[in-house]
Amino acid sequence: MKKYTENEILEQLKLYKHNIEGQVKFHEVDSFPVVHNIQYFYYCEWARTKYLENCGVEFNKTTFTKHTPLMTVHHEMDYFNPLMLSDIYYTYTRCAKIGNSSIELDNIIVDNDKKAIIYLTSTLVNVNIKTNKPETLPKDLQTKIMNFEGKNLILGIR
Repeated sequence: MKKYTENEILEQLKLYKHNIEGQVKFHEVDSFPVVHNIQYFYYCEWARTKYLENCGVEFNKTTFTKHTPLMTVHHEMDYFNPLMLSDIYYTYTRCAKIGNSSIELDNIIVDNDKKAIIYLTSTLVNVNIKTNKPETLPKDLQTKIMNFEGKNLILGIR
């Protein structure tokens, strides 16, 4: 993952067409009361789920076990500023790359003052639910993401 400065991350926000709002809850902070680092992965996982739903993937209890079995295989995260108890934040999501069996989804979290909090890149692989091996992404999923993202997408990476 390329290392970006906070300003470079904020400049990239113009590429993101999807975001959701959240608020830091008591159980998500440590004794300082700063958001515990694992919580950012949860925030981004939920944002990725809502992103896929926004792209047209049906969301229900079997979405990721039968219909769209995407398994997260890699994360890289850079931290810029902390979130604190009760802060409002926005999690931006975009698909940066589509490969043969994988997609790369990027997240940026910013606070209410538009300060960059984190930048996360995640690789998700389409998995055959019987063999647990990667398999080609369904064409309809590729099409839904390509239609949503438009020209900002890189194809054929993996």
